[in-house]
Amino acid sequence: MNRKYLLGCGVAAAVASLAAPAAAQERTFDIPAQAVDQAISAFGRQSGLQIVAPGVEDEVRSQPVQGRMDARAALRRLIAGTGLEIASDSGDLIVLRRAPAPADPARATTLQDVIVTAQKRDEAAQDVPIALTAFSASTVESFRLESLRDVSRLTPGLLVSAFNQSSPTIAVRGATNTFTQIGANKPVAVVIDDLFIPRNSAATFELYGLNSIQVLKGPQGTLFGRNVTGGVIVLDTGKPAFGDWAGAVRAGVGSHDLRQFDVSGDAPLGENAALRLAASVKTREGYGQDRLTGRAQDDADSTNLRAQLRLRPSEDLEALIGADYSADHNGGRTLSSKAAGSDGDRRTSELGLAQAFDRNQWGASARLYWDAPAGQVTSITGYRWSQSGEDYSGTGTSYLFLPAGVQTVNRDVDEVGLLSQEIRFASPKWGWGDFVAGVYLSSEDASRQLRVRNLAARTGRVTSDVLTDQAVDTRSYAIFADGVVHLPAHFDLTLGARYTFDEKSASLRRIDAINGAGSFTASDLSADWSEITPRAVLTWSPTPGFRAYGSVTKGYTAGGFNTDAATLSALTTPFDPEIVTSHELGVKTQWLDDRLRLNAAVFRMDYEDKQELFFNSLTRILTITNASQATAEGAELELAYRPAPWLGLSATYGYLDTVYDAFVIPGGATYTGNSLGSSPRNKASLAADLDLPLADAGYLIGTASWSYTDTYNTGAAADPNLQIDDYALTNLMVGFEPRGRRWRATAWVKNAGDVDHVLTPSTQGVLAEYLGEPRTWGVTLSARY
Repeated sequence: MNRKYLLGCGVAAAVASLAAPAAAQERTFDIPAQAVDQAISAFGRQSGLQIVAPGVEDEVRSQPVQGRMDARAALRRLIAGTGLEIASDSGDLIVLRRAPAPADPARATTLQDVIVTAQKRDEAAQDVPIALTAFSASTVESFRLESLRDVSRLTPGLLVSAFNQSSPTIAVRGATNTFTQIGANKPVAVVIDDLFIPRNSAATFELYGLNSIQVLKGPQGTLFGRNVTGGVIVLDTGKPAFGDWAGAVRAGVGSHDLRQFDVSGDAPLGENAALRLAASVKTREGYGQDRLTGRAQDDADSTNLRAQLRLRPSEDLEALIGADYSADHNGGRTLSSKAAGSDGDRRTSELGLAQAFDRNQWGASARLYWDAPAGQVTSITGYRWSQSGEDYSGTGTSYLFLPAGVQTVNRDVDEVGLLSQEIRFASPKWGWGDFVAGVYLSSEDASRQLRVRNLAARTGRVTSDVLTDQAVDTRSYAIFADGVVHLPAHFDLTLGARYTFDEKSASLRRIDAINGAGSFTASDLSADWSEITPRAVLTWSPTPGFRAYGSVTKGYTAGGFNTDAATLSALTTPFDPEIVTSHELGVKTQWLDDRLRLNAAVFRMDYEDKQELFFNSLTRILTITNASQATAEGAELELAYRPAPWLGLSATYGYLDTVYDAFVIPGGATYTGNSLGSSPRNKASLAADLDLPLADAGYLIGTASWSYTDTYNTGAAADPNLQIDDYALTNLMVGFEPRGRRWRATAWVKNAGDVDHVLTPSTQGVLAEYLGEPRTWGVTLSARY
């Protein structure tokens, strides 16, 4: 057991001291009988709890609550006779719903609502006219969703893969790009606690202690801080509740010498302050090995810390101060040769290079919520910083085995800091509608050093050695507004728009150690772009369990500079923004007394000036350019059914048809008519969760999931050597919880069929492949206080 694991466990144990159980503190309430929505709002202010009650009718009257009592007892008294009940209570968030009639036992079997922030308000996912997939905290834990790749298995339209450790591929409905130049934007954003993560090298990490995961699909050009054309992945860590002690701890061991320990604790600091601390540590031996060096690859060594302080200086003002830190290290990817040097084992590499990946990142934020007389004002100030470095071979075998050509080896180091400020105003929910408006400002300073060396076949002589020292500073400014108007006949019209202005300045120092004529320096390059991205949504909700919508949305990904440029002219010519217009029709429905949920959407996304990376056959330079036009069409289906209180079933399906309408490489190939990269035509999943009572002994719990990903290309060229074949993966978990559910013990297996599935193929030098995780298994013990 290594020192880092012991250190992490020590830190986590200190955090666990916060989780000691204690009696809930009582509060003094003075809430007269009134419209139930107003009463719930008053209760939230006086209790310090976050209460979400989707679809509450304002003509229903609450019960009066006066005196000093336990907060949850007060809430039950408040909603008595209103037709509401507590649907879920996670400690920091209580969700209410319409109570089923007790005379019908089947009504006790209802699906859980997940609260999302897709429209910058707390809403049930079913009430939001956007195609999204949301996972609650209990689903994240039960299905062991520990990475974005795990999330993608159960999410139609989302594909998460990897080129190497520092270059994950995140695609929504085929929207992605494959270039890694510093300062270049991605079509899919990852947001944690309202803060945008500016670079993909920092966007994939261990998921633990989350309140929810939300995958929003299609352009999000109106309400989110960084305008994107593909979608947004929202990670929400929740917040501690006032007056309540709470805690959770999880420890596990498994194959490949897995050691995992997570802990979180909430502690009240008086009536108007609460602290949450969380820690996670994970170590694991590698899935692969370089047989020339004997070094492990695709191993794991990560430590994560998080702290949140929640304050309520007055009844109408709340502050949430947060900070987090994480450190990750591993031995790089197992890129296995399929040709020269191959030993036939797909889990070994023949690189002969001491690969390594190291990353440190941290963030800090201050979120202020002021319930002003006219509405709620929210201020979000945050800073995120990351530094990552990776040594890897771009060629799939050592120069020792190459009959000709070169082995390319890379050292890629980046450092990114992003300071952002958002201020928004959310109006009350008036009878005729409501709106959200605000401003967003960000300043990003990013630098990167990329050293690429070519080692000659057989001898290893250095034939090329180029260092590019890159820097791009980005300033982004936006103003936005989005509102809904309630129309007759159960129609709602949502209109929104965002004006975004992006300004980038770039510099590059290129040092060619072999050929001095290839060296050059350029600085103070600048360009700016602006765009208005509107959205319009018409929603029809004739009954609480049926919602149909049609939307038109525009998204924008800013332009930039090719900071990997081999010539000065290729650097000084910026590439243009990417624009997407999306048309979508969808329905969100619940049937059989909320036991059956069926959501579906069909969409069409039209690209203008799609950003692509390709080799220009005329200039002989790798270039970022705009590939004229492209189209993505498809459909998505999500089904959930709870036939009994102890059994939940779900299924998803995504169909995707993408094409480059016009894409011709200067002096080279014509890609017009090819499919977009990272866009499998079919993607599906099946899942089940079990929570079966065992008389007075406790509960038998379990989950099973099966996911299928169709064949797809990794780029625009439609090269059969860069095609990933279809594959299906199966994950299983079984366990036990006693009555009271204070602890649980589980055994699990991922990729139960030990299916070899490719993350990325390579044609650089030789044919090679990088496989995803093999079969892994383990046992986990967790407890809650």
